[in-house]
Amino acid sequence: MSELAPVVDSFSASDLSVRVPSGLFSVLPFAPAWTHPGTLAEQAGSPRAATLAAEAATAAGPQRALQIFDLLDKADTGIAIFSGLRGAVKAYKGEDGAWEVDPQQATDAAVKALGVAWAAYALFDGQVSRLSEFKSGRALLAWYVSADLVLPFADNAAEGGVAMFTGIIDKYTPAANEKLAALAGPEAAKAAGALAAMKDTIGGLAAQATVVAGPMSEWAKNKLPGVIGTADTVTGAIATALDTLAVYRYLGTALVAEVCVAEGKSRAEMEVRAAAEAAEVARLAAEAETLRKAEEAKKAEEARKAEEASRHRASAQREDYTLEAAQPAASLSSAPIKTTRNAEVEARADAPVAKSGCFGCGGLLLLGLAAAASGAAYALTL
Repeated sequence: MSELAPVVDSFSASDLSVRVPSGLFSVLPFAPAWTHPGTLAEQAGSPRAATLAAEAATAAGPQRALQIFDLLDKADTGIAIFSGLRGAVKAYKGEDGAWEVDPQQATDAAVKALGVAWAAYALFDGQVSRLSEFKSGRALLAWYVSADLVLPFADNAAEGGVAMFTGIIDKYTPAANEKLAALAGPEAAKAAGALAAMKDTIGGLAAQATVVAGPMSEWAKNKLPGVIGTADTVTGAIATALDTLAVYRYLGTALVAEVCVAEGKSRAEMEVRAAAEAAEVARLAAEAETLRKAEEAKKAEEARKAEEASRHRASAQREDYTLEAAQPAASLSSAPIKTTRNAEVEARADAPVAKSGCFGCGGLLLLGLAAAASGAAYALTL
């Protein structure tokens, strides 16, 4: 498995593989303004996003894409690039044989087209058209069209028209398929179907690049004399390319990094949002718990006060009962005792008390004689 960070970080702004496409893109109106994107950590912007980007790159699609791009730079890569640029310089110098069509170049161009399409197919899960959505993807297409099609075959395009470029791809695709299969195995068969979805894009870009073939040649003559001077033969071009240029690996790695960094940033932002949401939920829960406890404390205090008030009322009532019960007992000694008597008893009580002795007995005797006399008189009248 290829780790993304070491591959990305292996390139620097001073590398020839970085400076050559940057310079060539400066004369291509359809190419993106290219600057070296930097290390993976610099692209990600945060350690967490970089970690997540590296994790995303371990998936099957990105891994396969990295392998394919590395493969393209190890398989006769320099033929089209260097012989094409060399041809541009020779054309400007008026030298013979500047635009000779080499079948090996044409096969190499078809291999590159197949490889780019296959890598896009692997990276985007079959959606090859997504290649143009990314800056590195547009740069990759611009490099392929300019360095592998227009510069090597511009003279032929003057005679055969723009359709000549797609014609070369069609004509040499079978040989390119065999070559790619020999390098990558039977899975390379997927590349043919992916390329079919990309041919219209390639044709459109080639038409634009043909218009600026002159400025591209001028740039090659002025900017690359040292590199091209060592590539006077196809063998020399291949050797120089293997030693100095790894443009497909560079731009391909940049593409994989851009895709994975976008995913890493997205996932990191999702984590931040999720953490913020979790923190907000926790805050609201804590706030609700605080309110609940405060409400419980309030109710408990109210209950305590109610119970205390109830105790005070009960105590006051007991005190009142005690006072009412104690009041009669306390007044017995000072209040007069009243009794109720009938009239006869009161009359006897108020009459003079009879004296004791003989006087009392005589009185009784007189009363008895009087009563007997009264009875006798009553009988005579009858």
